[in-house]
Amino acid sequence: MSRSIALIRGVGGPTALKMAALREVLASAGLGEVETLQVAGNVVLDDGGRSPDQIAGAVREAVRGAFGFDLPVIVRTHAELADAHACNPFADAAEGRWVQTVFLSETPPAGTTVVIPADSPEDAVLDGREIFVRYPEGIGGSKLQAGWFEKRLGVTGTARNANTVAKLVEMSR
Repeated sequence: MSRSIALIRGVGGPTALKMAALREVLASAGLGEVETLQVAGNVVLDDGGRSPDQIAGAVREAVRGAFGFDLPVIVRTHAELADAHACNPFADAAEGRWVQTVFLSETPPAGTTVVIPADSPEDAVLDGREIFVRYPEGIGGSKLQAGWFEKRLGVTGTARNANTVAKLVEMSR
């Protein structure tokens, strides 16, 4: 059976989820062997022959039903996640937590580009359904969070740092 990765956006604070409860809810929803990474909505599960869109819908509905939160879910297959990790042009940065991939729910319209403000130290590259971002001065104070990209591209996104993406690739093997 193939493994897929569900990235639940917005887990934390008022929408915090207990990972043990999340694993149980998703397993009972028929998503097979479920593993989580950190307390941030990173889920590795069996695809059960379902498409990424079907998995996203099943996870979103299970979270809404069990916890009452309607949180966006973006799914990548193991191969898609591994490819995104391998294609990250900033992967060799010394500090992996300051390199993020913004996973998009869909490919932005053809011809779409990401224009970073001239006074921003960040670098970003749009590649299909991913945006790779390097934060040389750290992420916390940057305006270029996933929401900034969402507004400009008109698609939902959720970000994970390079260290987390590497761990999810390993977990989903």
